Amino acid sequence: MASDVEAVSARQKQSKADKLSTLDLMKGKSRAKHTFSLFITNGTGEQQEAKITFQALGSRDYDKLVSKHPPKSEQRLEGASFDIDTFAPALIAACSVDPEMSHEDAQEIWESESWSRGDLMVLFRNAVELNNRGLDIPFNENG
Repeated sequence: MASDVEAVSARQKQSKADKLSTLDLMKGKSRAKHTFSLFITNGTGEQQEAKITFQALGSRDYDKLVSKHPPKSEQRLEGASFDIDTFAPALIAACSVDPEMSHEDAQEIWESESWSRGDLMVLFRNAVELNNRGLDIPFNENG
């Protein structure tokens, strides 16, 4: 009987230690980083791989950045929550780590005739997905 009580007590202590360890881990979390590749055609027609590293913003900084780029009235009517032509370069610049891009650099790329909308969206989508990445919740067939 005493052995059972000791075993339960030991499991409870271990469970409490595991929870505290998890909490410490959560409190010490660093901002996520993501490295991806773009294949860019240079002036001679050769494709070169460009590796880019983005780092997520803190949640409040991301929300502040979104609020600084409200949608135009026609964009709002379409359900947009920001003006993509001002928000995208700002987010790309804010997330860029390697190479580090200024807002002016990102704006120049965003407005360049050399970049297709698809190529630009690769940059933007990577920044948005990094900042909106969440816990993977396993769903069953009921949702």
